[in-house]
Amino acid sequence: LGWCAPELSRNILAGSIMRRDVVTMMPRERVSRVIEVLHATSHHGFPVIDEINSPSTEEKIPEYGHLKGLILKSQLIILMKKRVFYEDPDCHILVDGSELVQLSDFADEYPTSVFRCTVSIFRHDKCLAKLQLSEEDKNCWLDLTPYMHSSPYRVPLSASLPSIFHLFRGLGLRYVAVVDDENKFYFKSEFLFVICLIRNDFQLRGIITRKDLARFKGRRTFTNYTIWELFVSDFQT
Repeated sequence: LGWCAPELSRNILAGSIMRRDVVTMMPRERVSRVIEVLHATSHHGFPVIDEINSPSTEEKIPEYGHLKGLILKSQLIILMKKRVFYEDPDCHILVDGSELVQLSDFADEYPTSVFRCTVSIFRHDKCLAKLQLSEEDKNCWLDLTPYMHSSPYRVPLSASLPSIFHLFRGLGLRYVAVVDDENKFYFKSEFLFVICLIRNDFQLRGIITRKDLARFKGRRTFTNYTIWELFVSDFQT
């Protein structure tokens, strides 16, 4: 990823950059689905939403539900290693043998450098392969609410490529969620005051990764300047 976005790229918006095929999690997930998702994808994080709706064929942009947080792959593996499973879908009854999860368990696995990030990827894959869970364990439930990041970085559909670029570069992000442009307002009247409250009901529309930004390149030829997209198919012969 370069240090700056291509020049004259303000008209390229998040809606055209983002990936629409987002792999999401619910606040409470069955263990079997979590294992299936981790084996099927190589993603390092998953947006947590309140509901998963199959997009209709008439919509260009699918509706995934409201963004509630973000859970990392490393966190999911730790929760399964510690067997923090619940017997019921409401996640009230812990199974026997579950271990207490502390903040240090997540801090030890959090990558603080490029080298440690690469090492952690291989270690997580090995831990996932070594997980020995019975069918009874796979039918249990995971409660992601206490462990997910409840305020992940997000941008609206109308965010420009330069602004997203600065966000990634300035904060060292690997991905950012794309949500609806409109935030929801509602008014509450108490006595002689009218209070305007902002609800954080952001509807997830897609996700942007560093690879999505890196595909935009600028090219200058004499007095002309053009922006083009570089795809993997461009290298195929």
